[in-house]
Amino acid sequence: MIKNTLNTSTLFSSLENTSSGLLQLISSADSSTINMIPFKDSWSAAQVVAHITKSNKAIAQSLDMSGKDVVRDPAERTGELKKMFLNYDTKFKSPEFILPNQNSYQKEELIEDLKKSIGQFIAAGNAVNLSQIISLPAFGEITKYELLHFVVYHTQRHIHQLEKILESIEKRN
Repeated sequence: MIKNTLNTSTLFSSLENTSSGLLQLISSADSSTINMIPFKDSWSAAQVVAHITKSNKAIAQSLDMSGKDVVRDPAERTGELKKMFLNYDTKFKSPEFILPNQNSYQKEELIEDLKKSIGQFIAAGNAVNLSQIISLPAFGEITKYELLHFVVYHTQRHIHQLEKILESIEKRN
């Protein structure tokens, strides 16, 4: 018997809270500074948000993929994902398809695109069997439930990054 540890109400609450925190953070940022690069080898705050938006859209598409029934605990990899993405000492290289594609963004458009992308993965997550497993180049075999956990941890990681970026720019100005 497969142990099923899906707690979708907690997951969707975490998705909503994390997404709301991100929206509040970028909304409170000064429009005149969101495109500033704070330090060497960094993205601007706007580029971080554009990256998250592209990632969210890719996740929504992945959730719509045809999956197969899982033969393991559908939540098995959530701890691994949390440990990996919330370790701020580890640096990651973003896959090409979710890199920000501009150097300058308009704050209002950026926020609207972000909101739309959040709505897309929330709607997709609510419409699918989260116990299904799919195969993705970046993750290998992963359940749709685990993929939504990735969104939480990925967003939390970038909230941390955004706070550092905005703090650095504020100190400089």
